[in-house]
Amino acid sequence: MDLGNEKTESTKQESTKQEKAFSQKFSRRGFLKTSVGIGAGAAGAALLGYDGGIANAAEVVQHDTMPVEISSDYQRYDQKKGVIFRAMMGDPAVKTSFETYFGKHMQTIPINTGEGYGRLEEAMVAGAWGVEDGLNGYHAPGFSSQGLYEWKPSQVSGKVNPNQYKFESPEAASEAVKRAAKFFGASLVGITPYDERWVFSKVFDMQKLDSVPNVFPFQPTNAIVLALEMDYQAFEAAPTSLELAATGNIYSNMGVLVNKLSHFIRSLGYQTIPCGNDTALSVPMAIQAGLGELSRIGILITPEFGPRQRLCKIFTDLPLAVDKPITFGVKEFCMNCKKCADACPSQAISHDKEPSFVAATPSTNAGVKRWALNADKCLKQWGEAGTDCGVCIKVCPYNKPNEWHHDFVKLGTRTPARPVLRFFDDLFGYGKATVTEAIKEFWKK
Repeated sequence: MDLGNEKTESTKQESTKQEKAFSQKFSRRGFLKTSVGIGAGAAGAALLGYDGGIANAAEVVQHDTMPVEISSDYQRYDQKKGVIFRAMMGDPAVKTSFETYFGKHMQTIPINTGEGYGRLEEAMVAGAWGVEDGLNGYHAPGFSSQGLYEWKPSQVSGKVNPNQYKFESPEAASEAVKRAAKFFGASLVGITPYDERWVFSKVFDMQKLDSVPNVFPFQPTNAIVLALEMDYQAFEAAPTSLELAATGNIYSNMGVLVNKLSHFIRSLGYQTIPCGNDTALSVPMAIQAGLGELSRIGILITPEFGPRQRLCKIFTDLPLAVDKPITFGVKEFCMNCKKCADACPSQAISHDKEPSFVAATPSTNAGVKRWALNADKCLKQWGEAGTDCGVCIKVCPYNKPNEWHHDFVKLGTRTPARPVLRFFDDLFGYGKATVTEAIKEFWKK
């Protein structure tokens, strides 16, 4: 992208040398030593550069309504508009990209070679996707009631217990469901009222290669939204096979999780519809369930893992106490940061300052004020990499492991200092690990 930088090549090289020297001098380790030497509070004050109270700056704000602007003429999403389903129907704009990606994924065409695509990494991919590609029959794009996501009456193995368990309150029911979800493998759990806006108007039928009515066997009252953390170290190797392994590992775990939680709820006498990417839009449901905010990338950012999680959900008629949507400064941070957009290999992520209602491709969910991802360009990069890429997740400043200094920097994203935090993120080298470094570090863990 042309940013209007008129430096000569020699000037650029000299600038790069100076930046590298400064980065080495003021490294993560150096910052930590400084923090320890002068005290965390003083280091924080130096970083923030404001009078700010950290407690107030860190406040997560709850909302009674959806904290994303929805147009008055919003229409429910027809699943066949999704970029992968457009490719399956033969849309020439994306057909070749998906065929290349899927062929590499299933190894029916040669996979990429080089660093990050070795035998060990490819073996990790095979193991990670084993449940998803085997038991679920590659459910990932969003095929309803398939494999472990069974819910259509003719398929359900875990029948609803006719002797219904009565909780003392919806709050008690939510507490039990959340405890069970965590036990079965969820990283985060939120509950939202059933909202038809996010349910697909129609779903894609592989036999007909077209939309069919999206019919539920019962009327849900609530939805349980589940987030599963993906491996940080594997994503440092994006866009290579370790990223694909991290993605597939969670897709496999998602099916196991929703299947177990569905059996738990059905055993108590209530109905469920377990879902991955199928049946309804996961991101707005996760926002309504209080798990996080919408990002420039177009995916969810949570306080705990940034953009590094995947989502699944369960519709149910079990009476539950619901959670409220939250904000913690993501939109404001994304307006200034643009690190994901700059790093995107296919330039699929918007560089616009403000979110808008502009649609990037036929796959855009129109009627939602957002930074619209160009899904066609994104899928092209998937085909070239032979993976789900993941560079945007890798470089996001919210993507940090759970260590105190990383939490401290994430805390800064909620303060008036957020415009300078991308500078510090770059300075400390986050999201810049080479594939060689990332792979070496991954196998050391």
